[in-house]
Amino acid sequence: MGYKPKYAASSRKREPDIIRARPEPERKANPPKKEQSRAGRIARVILTVILVPVCTLASVKLLGTMLETVGRPKAAVVVKTKDMTILDDFDACVEKTLSQANSGLTAGPLDLPEPTVEETEPVHEHYTIADDALVAPKPNEACFGRVDNPADMEPILKQAKWVLDGQQTYFQTNQEIYDGSIIRYYLDDSIFAVTWQEVHDDSVYTFSEIKVEDASQFRRHLADGQYGSDTQYLTTEMAETVNAVVASAGDFYRFRNFGAVVYQGQAKRVEGTYAETCYIDYNGDMHFTRGGEVLKVQDVQDFVDEHNINFSLAFGPILVDNYELQEHTWYGVGEITEGYARAALCQMDTLHYIVATANTTGIHQAIPTVAQFAKNIAATGCRMAYCLDGGQTATIVMNNELVNRPVYGQQRKISDIIYFATAVPEGGADNG
Repeated sequence: MGYKPKYAASSRKREPDIIRARPEPERKANPPKKEQSRAGRIARVILTVILVPVCTLASVKLLGTMLETVGRPKAAVVVKTKDMTILDDFDACVEKTLSQANSGLTAGPLDLPEPTVEETEPVHEHYTIADDALVAPKPNEACFGRVDNPADMEPILKQAKWVLDGQQTYFQTNQEIYDGSIIRYYLDDSIFAVTWQEVHDDSVYTFSEIKVEDASQFRRHLADGQYGSDTQYLTTEMAETVNAVVASAGDFYRFRNFGAVVYQGQAKRVEGTYAETCYIDYNGDMHFTRGGEVLKVQDVQDFVDEHNINFSLAFGPILVDNYELQEHTWYGVGEITEGYARAALCQMDTLHYIVATANTTGIHQAIPTVAQFAKNIAATGCRMAYCLDGGQTATIVMNNELVNRPVYGQQRKISDIIYFATAVPEGGADNG
């Protein structure tokens, strides 16, 4: 719309039907508006919402009082104090409001709560070891550690949370350990292992608890890497050869001719009249057969094919089956009713295991019967447990170091071990 000039009413000619157009004056470009800060917007709201209504209310009140006072000069003296109180309150309100607004304009960023960000576990690559690999990847020396106090394992257990995958460990930070013993551990991107000692029934029990990411990390090694070799080695020697994180003596299959022997998914031999056999499938789960159930090699192979078995261990007896403690009054292999150094393999949960031994150490010179041993093994809460070769064969090794004290204080040369390995190439990362 065109600009309309203003004229004084006395000199303006009446021209009702004509609107004289005037040239549009040049308009200066509006300067860009500065973006108002958050504090400024808050101050503006305070001024609009609080100060304007207060000012309006005070003005109306004051005007009303003035109207009452007009024509009544004598009353002016009476209401003076009241009017001044109103003005004083008004001034105080304005001053307070302006002060708050000024603080909002000059203060730094408001202290608002930070948005909640859900913590997520980093993505870990899943590793596996080839079935036909004779040697596992070498563990990272920096991932081994040891502490004297179980409470010092708390940060390690927190770091191992993603490996445990929601599973609880039998080992706890308030564990009562054998006096003077050391807690050893290993943690990388594929395996967590902790080894310690306890005293039960005056015997020293050595426990090694292991959780792996992949079933291929639970392995069996035969002397010289082949079935039927007559060469025998110490557990520590074979553990070092295959790069084991934790190793235990197996069943010494070349020394005895009972139970079912399976290696790399192939049934090799069987004498199943009375022996109980433990099988490990390709998912890392334990299975059992009892005496008289498999009597021919083909029977064993059928069981292997049906349950996808990787290897077997032939000694026994079965200690725990599906969380139920097994009782034996007689067993055809070994001495079960006399005190003897013992060894066991236990499955706690998926890819979660314990290997354990019971030995005489220091002042603790008792050795358990199978029934006593089974009771203490079942107390771990394991799902499955199986007795391995005991006596001088019962050994646990971690980082190529013998942890327990075997009979006579030294290892026996044997034909096979079971072991747990890292699957991370080049030994993985330092989780410390």
